[in-house]
Amino acid sequence: MGLTIRECAAGSDSLLALCHDFFSGRMAHATLLSGEKGIGKRTMARLLAQGLVCRGQGEKPCGQCRDCKRFLSRTHPDALFPAPKPRENSIKIEALREMINALSRHSLEGGKRVILIEEAERMTPQAQNCLLKTLEEADEGTYFILTTHAESALLPTIRSRCRIVRMQPWTSARIEKTLLAQNIPADRARALSRYCEGSLGRALSMQEDEHYWQSRDLIRRSFLSIRRSADIPAAAALLKDQKDNCDQLLDILEQQIRGLIHQKITGDEAADDVPDTFLQASPGSLRKILEAILQARRHKNANVGWAALAEGLMQTISEESSTWQA
Repeated sequence: MGLTIRECAAGSDSLLALCHDFFSGRMAHATLLSGEKGIGKRTMARLLAQGLVCRGQGEKPCGQCRDCKRFLSRTHPDALFPAPKPRENSIKIEALREMINALSRHSLEGGKRVILIEEAERMTPQAQNCLLKTLEEADEGTYFILTTHAESALLPTIRSRCRIVRMQPWTSARIEKTLLAQNIPADRARALSRYCEGSLGRALSMQEDEHYWQSRDLIRRSFLSIRRSADIPAAAALLKDQKDNCDQLLDILEQQIRGLIHQKITGDEAADDVPDTFLQASPGSLRKILEAILQARRHKNANVGWAALAEGLMQTISEESSTWQA
C-alpha cells in the first residue's frame, strides 16, 4: 500500500494544516506546493487531487473505487493534467486552453473537478496568464493544485491567488521510519535515510537502483579501503573501467565523507557501511578529503582523465589516513 495523505503530512505543521482542511472539507480553491526537488510535492499533490474525486468509503483517497482507479490511469473526466506535449519542455498556452474548454462544460460526474499542474514553473508566460484568468473565474467545486521547485518563476498574481504550502526536506528519522514501513530492510533503510538529502522520492529511487548499491560497494572496496600509498594500485585497478560511472562514484564518496563529518559534529551513530578505520578520522582530515573530491570534480570538468583523478584522490586519502592511524 502506498503512502496516505496523513503520512505525507506527518512532521510538518504547514502540511498538517493542509491535511486538516482537506479532511474537514475546507480545501482551498487553489493550492501551490513549493519546495526543493524530491521532497514529496508530487506525491502529496497527487494524493490530494485523487482524494478530491474519490467516492470510496473511509479515508480518502481509498485507491479502490472506480473514481480512484480512473484518476490513477488519468482517464477521469473531471481530473485535468495540463502538461508539456511529448518532446517539449514547457507547458504552453494550448494545454491551458484545452483545460478551459473542459471547465466550460458541466462536471461530467457531478462532483468535484481538479486541475493538477506539476512543475508549474514550466508554464510559459502566456500559459500563466491564461491560468490566472481561469483562477479568477473558476466555479465552486473546482480545485487547482500546483507544484513547483522554483516559486519565483510563477507570476506574483498566480502566487497571490494560491494557498502556498512550502514543504521542507524530511528528517532522516522520518524517512527511515517510512522506509521500514515499506518493508525495506533495516540496514538499507538506515543508509538511504542518511544519503537521500531529505528526499523520500530520492530514497525510493535509490532503493530500486541496484547499480547504485553496486557503486556503493565499489567505493567501499576502492577509495575507502586505502590505508597507505601501497594500497593505491590494487584499488585503482578496480576503478579502471569506471570512467562512464565516475560522476556517481564521486557523488557517493562525497555523501559518505559528508556523512562522516556530520557524525563527528553531531555525535550521531555512524553509517553501517563505513569502514571502522574511517571512524577514527578527525573532522579536519575529512574536510581535506572532501576538498579533494570537489577538486577532482573541477579537474574532471577540465578534461583531466579519470584514472589520474582517482589516483590523486586516493593519494590524498592515504596521506590523511596516516595522520589518524599514527
